[in-house]
Amino acid sequence: MNRVICRHIFGYGECDLDLCPIANTYFANVIFQNDGIYLVVKKPSENYVAGEWEKIKLEITPELDNEESILQLASEKTEDVPEKIRQALQERIRRIFARMRFLKERGKPIGILAPPTPAEEIAPEAEALEETLREELEKIEPEETEEELEKELEKIQPEEEEQTTLEEELEKIEPEEEDVSELEKELEKIE
Repeated sequence: MNRVICRHIFGYGECDLDLCPIANTYFANVIFQNDGIYLVVKKPSENYVAGEWEKIKLEITPELDNEESILQLASEKTEDVPEKIRQALQERIRRIFARMRFLKERGKPIGILAPPTPAEEIAPEAEALEETLREELEKIEPEETEEELEKELEKIQPEEEEQTTLEEELEKIEPEEEDVSELEKELEKIE
């Protein structure tokens, strides 16, 4: 038996005409988004041919003790939805809670229930990190003053003068070696 996957973002996964978000004028499902879990409800509208979608954020507590209140909210918002869709919606909510309880019992994090980190808490940490980096860079590369540079130049200049005098002495010695080599050549001729 071939199954067809529903491609609609609010669909239940498998293509079923009774659970189709396009074919039904009233429809409801639970979806996951980055900032939480939402109940989406489709109702007919005079302004939109395909109907109007309403998104309601479900506030699930980290203790997972509000399953009944979420089911009550879902049944209130989906009064006109066909019974098969309402049953599928309730079953989906129960499975979501069961999965979250399973993760909680095993000590696994439930990412969607994790409290968001406020930007205000991140900013002071980033500033403290930048300050620490600045201090470390100053330790590694201290700024040299003009006086320190002049002292370094004074140390380098005598070394340069010594090097030039050594080069001059070598130049004086080299001609003497040439004379010795010339004398050797003349001795060879005589022999």
